[in-house]
Amino acid sequence: MSDRQGAARNSGERNVDPASVIAYLLAGMAVWGGLGWLADQALDFQALFLPIGVLLGLALAVYLIYVQFIRS
Repeated sequence: MSDRQGAARNSGERNVDPASVIAYLLAGMAVWGGLGWLADQALDFQALFLPIGVLLGLALAVYLIYVQFIRS
């Protein structure tokens, strides 16, 4: 562990990588939106589950970001 990382941990600062936060948000929306799209196709709906999946993926991604970067 370098001196900067040790000093950041001791002072209460968190090292958050912005790229990983964006990746969580995009992946959550893509995966859950994709599952919603598949549900729409399988159940013959017109864009019912797709927006639900995108919003659910976004909410879960925000929760994971909170747990990993803020609460820990």
